[in-house]
Amino acid sequence: MMGRYYILAGDAAVEEPDFGRWAAWHGDWYERVRCIDRTPVKFGAVVTVFLGVNMAAGESQPPLLFETRVMGGWLANKWERYSTLAEAHSGHQAWVAKVREMEEQHELPPPDCRVW
Repeated sequence: MMGRYYILAGDAAVEEPDFGRWAAWHGDWYERVRCIDRTPVKFGAVVTVFLGVNMAAGESQPPLLFETRVMGGWLANKWERYSTLAEAHSGHQAWVAKVREMEEQHELPPPDCRVW
């Protein structure tokens, strides 16, 4: 069974079974390590973060600890989650490429687009 709470220690997400220790780490470190990558794009940004909490729906799944989200533009609010930091970096670059490809197809932003 995978745990619920994780800390980021260097390049590794490490399960923290003690909620008190996780909460202390979260209070001291989370804001410093949360943002893994942020890439500005024409109509917004692609942002990848460490969640600190396992978002997997089932106990048999690997933990989902990182998330890339598109903020603004034609792919606004599309997202994907990952288990490892390496997957998160790779996924971030893939989403940046998808967004830039979409931006090449559309000179103007979508209706109701808020640029972040």
